[in-house]
Amino acid sequence: MEDEPNKKKLLILYASETGNAMDAAERLGREADRRCCPVSVLCIDDFEPKSLPFEETVIYVVSTTGQGDVPDSMKGFWRFLLQRSLSKEWLKGVDYGVFGLGDSSYQKYNFVAKKLDKRLLDLGARPLIERGLGDDQHPSGYEGALDPWMSKLWKILYNKAPNLFPNDPNTATLNGTWVDQPKIQITYHDVGKGNSQCSAAIDFKSLEMLIERTRSMSPGKSSGKMRPDCFLNLTENCPLTRPGSGKDVWHLEFEAVSSSFSLFQSIHYDVGDVLEVLPSQDPVAVDAFMKRCNLNPEAYITVQPSKKENSMGDTNHAPDIPVKLKTFVELTMDIASASPRRYFFEIMSNFASAQHEKERLQYFASPEGRDDLYQYNQKERRTVLEVLEDFPSVQMPLEWLVQLIPPLKTRAFSISSSNSAHPNQVHLTVSVVSWTTPYKRTRKGLCSTWLAGLDPQQRVLIPAWFHKEMRRMTSYIETFGCPIYKVVEYFQRTKVEDFMLRSQETSHKRCMCNIKCGNKARKSGICLLGGLLSTLQVLLTKCPLMYWQLWRK
Repeated sequence: MEDEPNKKKLLILYASETGNAMDAAERLGREADRRCCPVSVLCIDDFEPKSLPFEETVIYVVSTTGQGDVPDSMKGFWRFLLQRSLSKEWLKGVDYGVFGLGDSSYQKYNFVAKKLDKRLLDLGARPLIERGLGDDQHPSGYEGALDPWMSKLWKILYNKAPNLFPNDPNTATLNGTWVDQPKIQITYHDVGKGNSQCSAAIDFKSLEMLIERTRSMSPGKSSGKMRPDCFLNLTENCPLTRPGSGKDVWHLEFEAVSSSFSLFQSIHYDVGDVLEVLPSQDPVAVDAFMKRCNLNPEAYITVQPSKKENSMGDTNHAPDIPVKLKTFVELTMDIASASPRRYFFEIMSNFASAQHEKERLQYFASPEGRDDLYQYNQKERRTVLEVLEDFPSVQMPLEWLVQLIPPLKTRAFSISSSNSAHPNQVHLTVSVVSWTTPYKRTRKGLCSTWLAGLDPQQRVLIPAWFHKEMRRMTSYIETFGCPIYKVVEYFQRTKVEDFMLRSQETSHKRCMCNIKCGNKARKSGICLLGGLLSTLQVLLTKCPLMYWQLWRK
């Protein structure tokens, strides 16, 4: 819908960690638009919190991560709301609604939504609707709570602000702008122009710029910087568990490399920092996707917001420098590990030429087919490539594929090494993620499986970013006032081997920790000397599988 000057709009703010909250917020936005309700959907860190008192109606869609933590994109917004200088009437006259996404198997279920709701009340805002809580444990996932909550929201909004709804809110008039027109436009370029920008013999600096440029084009929201801090090369990997132990854990050592591959690039990190790496996708899966979608891997493209999105103020897009289509898919589109969203099936139904496939896709996208879609898609963790292969008559335009396929995200790992003891190196302790679906299909994590399978002799360049770890973690140990940073080790040994401890850095003071064995917790002592773990006296070491965990307070 075209914006009108000074016309009030429904504002939807979301804070997402995995993309579920963003997906729910965008669905709310689509449903509002289909009811001809003027709406604006924004990531919460793209909104200036000082402007909240000037809004009339705000809907918040927020997820809870970890042990009741706010998503990274919400940290600045939340700190602002907690300021003591804000009065109890600061948000007087502002109507709001909160929908949370969480997992009831966790103790602090939907904790972020609950405390946001309470804080908004404390600041004088008026609740439009009772807080909605989506639960991953529901047979339909979070949508089991979102659908009835959303229906109730439209009725309440219509009664309170009928000017927002020209038509009956119970009738969604298919506007066409959301369904028929993607939000992005793709321009193809001749090979000569592409080659002039990206030479075949790419160097280190060019690779940095290529990754930054390509990921900047992606419509997927990202709160971090695009250009890698450095590139890492694997120098050593060794298993910490024996086959059949129930865990597959690896000790990985990396070094920072520069364009010459012989000089080190200086890297710096502190105890407790986090390393993010961009995983590489299976080349076989990438080729299969390109073939399934009839895409030319050698084509050069640029991706930009559509004219409508630009007219709505979305002018932050990448420079008009083309990249190879296959490179764009490899670096930005998670085709072989992430599951598509519900809207993906709705759009697929518009491009299905086989009637039985069209009907099935329409059923999946309908409220009646919600539970079956959840069982087929989310529960089985079907990938985009698998879904496309299940519906062979569907031929989606590249614009829709780029917009709807989940973005390829970096994966974060706690660093398990000391920068002072191992300069220009970073060590990780990685547990390979693996699980079995309800239909007995084995699934493995994209990044952990890829890292564990790397060969140090291949010298694979790994894009990496360093971040400060700011979250408070549950404390399982008595630290006597000394902060201890997260160190996770899995091992299956009759005794503790020194190589497992050589890279840890905590404190020079003595503390106590727990050795977890099954459902039991056994105490042991740790002697910390010179900033490194030098001695670990295990009191009960006869257990074949031990899980050693240190958390900072």
